[in-house]
Amino acid sequence: MTEEPISIPIVPFPMEKALKVSKKLRFIGEKLAPSVPHLKKSLYQAEMDIDPVLHVSLAVFTGIFYAFMMGGLVAFISIMATGSIGILAPLLFVVFFFVPFWYVNFYPALVAKRRVSDLEKNLLFALRHLLIEVRAGVPLFDAMVGVSKGYGSVSEEFRKIVQEVNSGRDQEDVLDEAAKRSPSLYFRRALWQVVNALQGGSDVSKALEAITDNFADRQINKINRYGEELNPWTMMYMIVAVILPSIGITFLIILTSLTGMNIPGIIFPLIIFGLAMFQFFFMGFVKSKRPSVSF
Repeated sequence: MTEEPISIPIVPFPMEKALKVSKKLRFIGEKLAPSVPHLKKSLYQAEMDIDPVLHVSLAVFTGIFYAFMMGGLVAFISIMATGSIGILAPLLFVVFFFVPFWYVNFYPALVAKRRVSDLEKNLLFALRHLLIEVRAGVPLFDAMVGVSKGYGSVSEEFRKIVQEVNSGRDQEDVLDEAAKRSPSLYFRRALWQVVNALQGGSDVSKALEAITDNFADRQINKINRYGEELNPWTMMYMIVAVILPSIGITFLIILTSLTGMNIPGIIFPLIIFGLAMFQFFFMGFVKSKRPSVSF
């Protein structure tokens, strides 16, 4: 892979400059790279053209930046308010290092997952189109040309396949390579079924029919499972975002009135900030769980 600029939302500087700084931290990235074993595969499936070690170094740089920025800010406020750094600044330093570090390293997997959603949104329609044309006696290559338009990300993948075959490469090799590149399990299975049928000299339409029916059943199961999963997540949201803050603040007020203990003024803004962050991540989590279906 070449080390070309990519785009990651929380990186604090333009990617080209961030990568230049990250190269100086490569010695740290080399030591931490084994802790992210699936990064190379995630980068490949996300089509992010960057060396895995450099990517880990970028995560280290991003973590250090936010750790010093937030930890330093809290330390400054604490010194101005109480005359000492206190325990909160070092704690936030650690937290604001590991959270961006984890996010940057997880981001390729997130992009790959989004690609899965985009692919599977139109995959069933594309497979049915392919199946109808092959059943009608249209050659597989011509059928793939027909599917290379009108089906979003699926069409983009088939367009790449058609271009590779037109350049003179063997059709089976191109399909196999496209399957390895795809993060979608069912798109990989569909392509591998076609490759196996071509290699074995069997009917490609039967392989396509089997994977199409299986994928349709899977989408129905995903809808049913999503509905079942929402109930416990809703309960957890009510506990963490509504019940615990209300009871916790009430308990703190009672405790201070009985013991005379003073609560630092920063506690309540931190509670509000924590609740806002929880709701932001919770909404993103629920949205990520929502199945992308096509019928």
